[in-house]
Amino acid sequence: MTDTKTVITQHLAVLLGLELSGINHAADMLTLQFGQLRQITTRRGTVKQVGAWALHVQCGWRVEQSGRIVASQDDLGTDDAARRTTERLDGLLVDPIPAVVERVQANASGGIWIDLSHDRRLVVTPNDVAEDEDWRFFAPDSDGPHFVIEGGKIDPDSLPSSGASDEKQS
Repeated sequence: MTDTKTVITQHLAVLLGLELSGINHAADMLTLQFGQLRQITTRRGTVKQVGAWALHVQCGWRVEQSGRIVASQDDLGTDDAARRTTERLDGLLVDPIPAVVERVQANASGGIWIDLSHDRRLVVTPNDVAEDEDWRFFAPDSDGPHFVIEGGKIDPDSLPSSGASDEKQS
């Protein structure tokens, strides 16, 4: 049996010590880039900046500073609100001094807490709706697999298929 908390923590451990280098949104999805930004050209021919790692959040989330909520998923309700929220978060977490990932925690329901420098934190809370993607973690511009939480559970396609038991998989 897969220990969800451990598997999530292992996947996100690569973020430790990395800067939050970009924050944006696509409709009501929060997108975050971690690590040094680099320029890529998408399949559609557009140029964009990506980090070493990306986290796309499509479920409940909030950003806290000193235990106070400064932004949440509800703040992405309209195009104008989403733009203002990502600009505010960029000023808090990216520019002029990027937040650094200090600690990553997870729970058995696919929730994560990413503790950032200067007493800031990202909290992600899955919606527990079966077959609805909650969040995904991946290396942009890579053919590597995406690690996906869907309905509060690890999407089985996110785990290596080695024929071994789930306990051996990470």
